[in-house]
Amino acid sequence: MAAAQQCIALASFLALVFSGVRYKPPAETTVIPTEVDVVVVGGGSAGAVVASRLSEVTKWQVVLLEAGPEEPLVQQVPPFNSHTYSNSLYDWKLAVQKAPNDHTGIISRAKMLGGCSAHNGMIYLRGLESDHQCWEKAGAKGWGFKEVLPFYKKSENALDSDLANDKKYHATGGPMSVQRALNVDQNAKLLRTVFKVDLNGGHDEGFGWTQTTTKQGRRVSANTAFLYEQRKTRKNLHILTEARVRKVHINAATKRAESVEYTDKKGATHIIKARLEIVLSAGTYFSPQLLMVSGIGPQEQLKKAKIPVISHLPGVGQNLQDHNMPASLPVITFTRTAIVPTVSQLQKDAKDYARGVGPLTVRGLNPMVVRKRSLSQPKSDKRPYIQAQALVEWSNGSLMPFCTERTPSPNFTACYYNQATINVVLLHPTDSGTVTLNTTDAFSPPFIYQKVFTSKQDVVAMAAGLKEVTDMLLSSKALRSAGVKVTLPAKGAACGANKVGSAAWYECIVRTNGGVTWGHGVGTCSIGSVVDTRLRVLGGVKGLRVADASVMPCVPSGNTNAPTIMVGERAADFIKKDHGVA
Repeated sequence: MAAAQQCIALASFLALVFSGVRYKPPAETTVIPTEVDVVVVGGGSAGAVVASRLSEVTKWQVVLLEAGPEEPLVQQVPPFNSHTYSNSLYDWKLAVQKAPNDHTGIISRAKMLGGCSAHNGMIYLRGLESDHQCWEKAGAKGWGFKEVLPFYKKSENALDSDLANDKKYHATGGPMSVQRALNVDQNAKLLRTVFKVDLNGGHDEGFGWTQTTTKQGRRVSANTAFLYEQRKTRKNLHILTEARVRKVHINAATKRAESVEYTDKKGATHIIKARLEIVLSAGTYFSPQLLMVSGIGPQEQLKKAKIPVISHLPGVGQNLQDHNMPASLPVITFTRTAIVPTVSQLQKDAKDYARGVGPLTVRGLNPMVVRKRSLSQPKSDKRPYIQAQALVEWSNGSLMPFCTERTPSPNFTACYYNQATINVVLLHPTDSGTVTLNTTDAFSPPFIYQKVFTSKQDVVAMAAGLKEVTDMLLSSKALRSAGVKVTLPAKGAACGANKVGSAAWYECIVRTNGGVTWGHGVGTCSIGSVVDTRLRVLGGVKGLRVADASVMPCVPSGNTNAPTIMVGERAADFIKKDHGVA
């Protein structure tokens, strides 16, 4: 396609796509009260839920402070989700302190209303019963699967009939629409071979289409689900974007959290008092930082930063857990060729999107997940240790320059992929990291220390999972019959002495090539060490809770968005009940 034709086609394509976008951000609150009942810090997957549910109490004034801007319209289009990645307006781009084997470098964390639910892969996977058993063993009594299932269901609006009819595990009528991808292409059908498993229906292992937080092919974020309509009619819900919270003011004598200090988009400093409670939902990296700059945390860190110690809580910033993935992964190449789509193809796909169907309703290959136990994991641990997902891409590079220069997101081309990397992930590493205060400026983004494949046990478990998944691909008769090419993970220079495909060869690949974290960090304000089972901050502190992924004492066996939304639901329920609201 000639350059002029490309530009004309793309202009027409984008106009048609955005005619199908239905979310228009309402005007934000212009006058913020100086004193309210509850202040919620952070409008992400949990914070949006907390603010929305608490504003159901009409006598309460609720303020939600979000450091980033409104969720951009383009995020509704699934293949455009990477528009916000590494974009400093919408992404914190948190630096990881250099560590052996860790190739992460930068952690992408959303900075917008809706948080990571507004730019993630939309995968909806709940924690398993075995995950919640781990939580309870770690001190989160009353957070077993039986106790939390009603709060998973409370948010859910299951749109697939088989899920909607499964009343034990699913629900309809909640704010968060959940649906399997509507567009199923030939390669997705090829990869899904035998199993048909609902990965949110009590099955710990299996291969199945994952549910996604979508409705008719459009992303549903915590923002669009819990805030969009609600903020139009609830006069007691006040939302301020581009409001960076600096600290919580805590009365040193009574240890009561009294107010929140923040700077607005113009740089002016403001203080909001909270009559009832302050809820930190700033996420795994910023919630512990806010506690520490407010005087709650390991006293040696606070004293070094010349921060008056309100409460010595050594668990703040500890127990950072994430999913780890090797830097070298298997790749499958399909028989079709990745080329720039024709004018007619672009126009057809855009029109289909407006009707809620077609390739633009998914990020390329249909979301599918394999969850398996590892042969190397402890027999007493019943959680699956390995997860695999396909991430689509293209091999000939002809699409990238065209789409990167002229579209809101290079992932637009995922619709026209011809190959996929199989992401094989270690779900439960034994090593954990830390989040500490920035030694130069305590109010700047914190220092993040991760441990990726530093223990032999993690290397062996990851290698076993990588080998098992790759062997499954290599031995597939269906893939061979379809002419699909499977490329082994790239080996390190030091691995040549090992037999290709052997356990030792895979261990060498993981050990020498290192790995990355998967952006599912949890645990830095864990239940049991930082907050109690009702998410109230320990150490004698009053009127302050944490509600986000940081309270999870064990990382779940899958993507963390659904468990984080559940935490938001339960936090709001605790607050209502603790203040006499049924």
